Amino acid sequence: MENRLEPRSNALPWRYAAIAAGLLVSLWLLRQALMPFFVAMILAYLLGPLVDRLSRYTRRTVAVASILLFTIGLTAALLAWLVPFLYDQTVRLPASLPKWRALLDQKLTPLAQAHPYWADRIRQSIEGIDLGGAWGGILKAGSGLLQFFLSALTLILVPLILYHLLEGGQSMLQFLKGLVPPRHQARAQAMAQDINERLGGYIRGQLAVALVMSLLHGLAFQLLGVPYAWLLGCVAGFFNLIPYSPYLVALLPALVLVGLEGMGAGQLVLVAGVFTGVQKIEALYLTPVWVGRASKLHSLEVLLALIAFGHWFGLLGLLFAVPLMVCVRVVLERLLEDYRQTPWFTEETPTR
Repeated sequence: MENRLEPRSNALPWRYAAIAAGLLVSLWLLRQALMPFFVAMILAYLLGPLVDRLSRYTRRTVAVASILLFTIGLTAALLAWLVPFLYDQTVRLPASLPKWRALLDQKLTPLAQAHPYWADRIRQSIEGIDLGGAWGGILKAGSGLLQFFLSALTLILVPLILYHLLEGGQSMLQFLKGLVPPRHQARAQAMAQDINERLGGYIRGQLAVALVMSLLHGLAFQLLGVPYAWLLGCVAGFFNLIPYSPYLVALLPALVLVGLEGMGAGQLVLVAGVFTGVQKIEALYLTPVWVGRASKLHSLEVLLALIAFGHWFGLLGLLFAVPLMVCVRVVLERLLEDYRQTPWFTEETPTR
């Protein structure tokens, strides 16, 4: 009898699938500890093009070291200028709370005369507010949050990881490419290149939008006489990383501060109108031109990403929602191309 060789299956052996699943679960469980790697990857997208250009004229190691030293020096200079200014506004904030409480009580006096029952309920609520305790709780929570981010980022490790990513990024990519079966390498490389281009453009565009929006909002608040203008401007600018959130975290506090300062309804409308106008500049020009063309995401896809990844991963999911959606979009586009090339899709309807 002839020994017939059984055809070999192209299916991935179960043990490798189990290892891959285990790695994904490990990434999920260690997502907080891996935060420095995520931050370093984002910075690598930002600094990678500069390193590539400089490496044309010198060794890549020298180019990476030069770009890192320049970036660290520039960041230190900006922080040395910006942090004391914002810190001064933050420190003066609790000192203004008693004045705002008095102003609020003064504004409620006509209401108290017209509606004594509801005014009494509101007064009891106001008197029950412990401003010192509330501000202490805010500072404690902010300190804990800051400490969390500092420990998660492990600032000493981020530059080290970033150096290795920039200096040995190509060898890492070659290693990952070697894990892909040869018959799929061309498609995998095309997909990875597409994701890389879109993510790089998105990250660089978002950073530029955040800086410009911080400047525009801070300048607008300053000209309109809003208290703590530049602090609110920076909050509004960098919260653009989470779409639609500046209205809640910057506009609402600005309106409250303007109202407590005794400005009229016209000033409130003007602040809201100018803020909305600046946001429209971001929505109609900055994000579509600087970010949208790179990510190629529809606004509905952005909303879906924020809801889904925010629900699954919390604050971390909100920050990385759009980059993750970019990856999902590229994969789905490739799968859709495969679907349209299947015989089931291309087969014509038989004529009778």
